[in-house]
Amino acid sequence: MTSDHPSIPVLELKGTPGQIGAAHGEMQRERIAEYVDRFVEWLVRGSAVPLTEEALWQTWAGQVAVNQRLAPDLMEEMRGIARGAAVPFERIFLLNSLLDLNSFRYFRLAQAFVGCTTFAVVATADTGTAAVGQTYDMPELHGDYLTLLRLRPVDGPQQLVFTFAGVVGAAGFNEEGIGVNINYLSPLDVGSGRLHSLIVRQIVGSRQLADAVTPAVLPPRAGGAHFLIAQADGFVLSIETTAQRYATFLPEGNAIGHTNHYLSPWLKEVEFLRPRSIGGSLARYAALRRFLTEVGPELTVERLKDLTRNHTSFPRSICGHGCSDDAPGNRTLTVAAMVQDLANRQMHITSGCACENAYHCVTL
Repeated sequence: MTSDHPSIPVLELKGTPGQIGAAHGEMQRERIAEYVDRFVEWLVRGSAVPLTEEALWQTWAGQVAVNQRLAPDLMEEMRGIARGAAVPFERIFLLNSLLDLNSFRYFRLAQAFVGCTTFAVVATADTGTAAVGQTYDMPELHGDYLTLLRLRPVDGPQQLVFTFAGVVGAAGFNEEGIGVNINYLSPLDVGSGRLHSLIVRQIVGSRQLADAVTPAVLPPRAGGAHFLIAQADGFVLSIETTAQRYATFLPEGNAIGHTNHYLSPWLKEVEFLRPRSIGGSLARYAALRRFLTEVGPELTVERLKDLTRNHTSFPRSICGHGCSDDAPGNRTLTVAAMVQDLANRQMHITSGCACENAYHCVTL
């Protein structure tokens, strides 16, 4: 096992939130500056209405005060990233809003946003304990900025976090064996609220399950997402959210999974159906359920890796390769695939599609 990854930087960060953020920013200064430029240009170019960065910030700036109230430590970390990277805080905040901005009054940005496939197993056949993972599907530009954070905060558990340069969190687990993976969801009740990246970090920053599930369900949220939370001893909880509502699901048997459409009838009432994405989500969900059902009690970490290579309904498959008719720069594909072995505190992760790139194991 290793503490490194051959193609994804692993940052060793410790201290207060401000110190962790500043070190993150300094270590990734060039990548963060480049990433922000490319991301903001992509946002502005893809907006459903004529837009400038200044106009976007005027619309989005109200989110700062809400998130300062709901997650002051992570906002301090974000400001540290800005200082360390020598990038304006406003741009770092926009970068940390990367999923939320897809929905907030600019729905065309989200229409071709294929999304992720998540899965969790209560007890794998090889370890007898829980595992959780996903394919992380994003517009291809994000694949150039994959980052892993090994965190040693002065207050809170040690964490191994998957993310992107300059972003506080996208998935991960902690020393208590609590892990989370996510799916993007698109509700109509978007508004001011907790950013998705902050919710992820609040989950993996929790020592107790009760504390871990709380930030996922408490409104307000800036948008919608599915949070698949698990602990090594076999606890697994699926939480669908809109900005104001939530619904929970438990595994039927040994496994559970999710894609990018709502399963709860109550949440479907406020779902925005993305025309270029809903078909792919339904097809991936059917392939996911079939795999989990057929393999059943024989699910192991290695079989879960096989799941991330599934090409049913290619190219809009679990292992996503983007469509030939995607707009330039909007090709959405699997930028990383991961299986988190919570008992052994290991993240098995690829850079890019799992069918073309090897898994490497990174430990806490």
